[in-house]
Amino acid sequence: MKNVNAKWLAFKYKLAKKLNASIEEDKNAIKNGAKITFEKYCKIQKVECQRASYTKEQQAILDEIAKEKGFEKQITNYIRIDIDNIPEETDKQVEQVFNTLENSNNVVIAKVASKVANIK
Repeated sequence: MKNVNAKWLAFKYKLAKKLNASIEEDKNAIKNGAKITFEKYCKIQKVECQRASYTKEQQAILDEIAKEKGFEKQITNYIRIDIDNIPEETDKQVEQVFNTLENSNNVVIAKVASKVANIK
């Protein structure tokens, strides 16, 4: 059986949340016309998409027809892992790492990226 280090899991969890929030913030800024620096570094593009769905009323009618025909929705069982009550110390560590990377110059970011890339 595998062991899971709760301290390391909590750190990764908080870091992922912070990174996801930062990514969403950047995406919204790009949607609103933000200037992209180092634009040749990678391809960033806005893609307009559409999704179609039935109105609530139409879906209710379709559900009723499916019920009359004997169609049933399938139940899927799954296990979700929630992580709560993470110590404030972890929040401070994540914030420190994030701020160091966010507020550093390209030399520091390059060093961190290089170290991460060399870890096996």
